[in-house]
Amino acid sequence: MVLDIKDAPEKAQRIFKQLVEVFDEQGINPTPLNYYIWYQYYKGNHPRFRQEMDAALNDPFGYNDRLGRRLYDEYFSDDEPTNEFDRAFKRLINLVIQKMNVWSDKLESHTETLSQCTDSLNSEDVDAERLRELTQSVLSTASSMKESSEAFQQDMLQSNEEISHLRQQLIEAKAETMTDELTEIGNRKAFNHSVRDAVEAHSDQPESLILILSDIDHFKRFNDTFGHLVGDSVLRYFANMMKKTRGENESLCRFGGEEFAILLTHSDLDAGMERAETIRETLQQARLKRKDSTKNLGEITASFGVAAFAGEEQESIEDWIHRADEALYQAKNSGRNKVVAAEPFQPATDG
Repeated sequence: MVLDIKDAPEKAQRIFKQLVEVFDEQGINPTPLNYYIWYQYYKGNHPRFRQEMDAALNDPFGYNDRLGRRLYDEYFSDDEPTNEFDRAFKRLINLVIQKMNVWSDKLESHTETLSQCTDSLNSEDVDAERLRELTQSVLSTASSMKESSEAFQQDMLQSNEEISHLRQQLIEAKAETMTDELTEIGNRKAFNHSVRDAVEAHSDQPESLILILSDIDHFKRFNDTFGHLVGDSVLRYFANMMKKTRGENESLCRFGGEEFAILLTHSDLDAGMERAETIRETLQQARLKRKDSTKNLGEITASFGVAAFAGEEQESIEDWIHRADEALYQAKNSGRNKVVAAEPFQPATDG
């Protein structure tokens, strides 16, 4: 049985992408049963179950494997899935639980046998023959326990590999949805996520967040003169050049068309201006040539707008982006191939 994310409804795919991060952040044991419980929690179709999970998550002891098993038995053992992915997932969980129950029964039987042997050994009338029988029984039980344990571990490993396979599919799928196919850097969706995460993480120092918007000058000329394939090559070159010099505190994305965005954290406006200027100079010095010709494509330049975030108490993320875009427009409108700092945020005044 192989769970395939392509078989999952869109909502299920979104949930599992969340779970990949949640399990990592909270250190939850990534077993099929735990994934199923948390999948159902985010799905939100069982109000009483959600209330109990909420209460458990607010408890100092939090969520654990034993709680997950109890919640499954109470709320989902008789639940009827509504789509093929959920049915496959439920079959996997039931198979895991069946194997857990078989192992538990065997363990109980082995424990009972050992207990009986212990009682017999404590008896005063144990002769040599009986001692040999008891010893053989203990050894046989121990051997059987070892075999059962190894078989159970192998079964659990196979089941966990199903979830690991699904998890890897989700990680890859998420990466694909966040990557610009042409330039292989983050796309607009990745940019939106990066900005939201950065604003939340730096709420105490919003001014340390710097946004650089850049736009290749006269890009239409490359497409019109040399064709769209050459235009694509220019975009890839620009993206690769920025990737090669990217610092650890930078997120780089294709904002749209020939426009790119760089988000700097733990920085300031002066450092953002300096970074933009370095990119501008490096690009201007580049001399690209077509593969089928020794003639270069001419000078390639870009314009830049740089803005520091004022903080959510003063401006929204959209306002911040707008200020950076206004600075970029000013760079374009005043001759291009320039870096312009955005005007400081000015709150709206009444009247």
